[in-house]
Amino acid sequence: MITPRLKSMSLDTSDSPRAHEPVAALTHREPPPPPPPRPASVAAPQNVAPQRMAPIWRAPHALLSRLLALSLFYKVLIGNSAIVLVGALAGTAITAHIVSAAGSGHGAYDLPLAIGFALAGLALTFTLNALVLRAALGPLDRLRTVVERVQQGDVSVRAQPSPLDDAQLRRLAETLNTMLDEVARYEEQVRALSGRLIYAQEDERQRIARELHDDTGQVLTLLLIRLKLLETQPGAEAIGPQLTELRGIVASAIDQVRRLALNLRPPTIDQLGLFPSLRSLVTTFTESTGIETSLRLPRARVTLAPERTLAVYRVVQEALTNAAKHASARHVTITVAADEGELRVLVADDGHGFVTEPLMNRAGRQRDGGAGVGLFGMEERARLAGGTLQVRSAPGKGTSVALHVPLARGEWASATPADDACG
Repeated sequence: MITPRLKSMSLDTSDSPRAHEPVAALTHREPPPPPPPRPASVAAPQNVAPQRMAPIWRAPHALLSRLLALSLFYKVLIGNSAIVLVGALAGTAITAHIVSAAGSGHGAYDLPLAIGFALAGLALTFTLNALVLRAALGPLDRLRTVVERVQQGDVSVRAQPSPLDDAQLRRLAETLNTMLDEVARYEEQVRALSGRLIYAQEDERQRIARELHDDTGQVLTLLLIRLKLLETQPGAEAIGPQLTELRGIVASAIDQVRRLALNLRPPTIDQLGLFPSLRSLVTTFTESTGIETSLRLPRARVTLAPERTLAVYRVVQEALTNAAKHASARHVTITVAADEGELRVLVADDGHGFVTEPLMNRAGRQRDGGAGVGLFGMEERARLAGGTLQVRSAPGKGTSVALHVPLARGEWASATPADDACG
């Protein structure tokens, strides 16, 4: 019985190509070689299907991204509404199934009833959640408002507590207020430092102006006198043209030194006050730049402290410098008005103008490489004078600089007949 079965097995395996190999070779056969790679023409259709299906798979992802980008208010509102909608539909279906099992005759699913329950529940949930979420998320809106005002430069704003705040929001508001207190303290230190720097700058200007007038001016004047004496010496006729040329050069240098000293620290500020100093400034500016400049002064008398007078003078001087250097203005108008409570100075030009928003904040000055440093200096000088500064401009519409300085009692007096005669 066994022999024929073995024979038949041998006969069955004789047709295979490895029938005559040894038994060990059959038991330790190596795995067959991998199939040859398919041609590119065969594999190409497999790469086409994912590309066609990509928009289908990308659409839910884009919808999910848009939902996740919604605010917290709408996320909670949509989530709760979806829960109520599903609950209303499921509850109606379960109720219909129970009623049908009890044999009450309502065997089919009542679609209008389900839609009615869903809409009623959705409307009620939407209204209640909107009211509750508005009240709960109101503190976050107040914190956002505080941060936006700080970004605009108002560091005096603080987050106010609310009875609806939870513990985390209260801690967040307290942390924000602490940070703003530190920022305000550093801001005050920076302002105090800038004030001391401005005062030191003015002292240095006064020292340099005095040295230019007393030392350099006297040396040049002595040189001019010696040249005049040299012309009277015997034999000076041979070098007469050269001496005349040298005298002209020295005289021009004396005028330049005198003008430089006046620009650094005009003596009229300490001796005559604000209005005569502005008249001298306008005259010097018109002569040096050729820009038509008009000055309108009030008949009232204004007597400011020397520091405040100098601050107002520097603001007007910087505005004139900007009009000549950056705006390419052809006409500048300076209008000064005063009453019992305030001194108002307006410097307007017809120059190119500029966009004020990027330059009137710290971030804009950093991005533009410090292009608004001059405006920042004007703001600091206006603050040192106890006033405020407003700059209005637009491309092609010129620039106006408005300075408002409060006047204390005794700093303003109405015009007298003597003042009218002098004017």
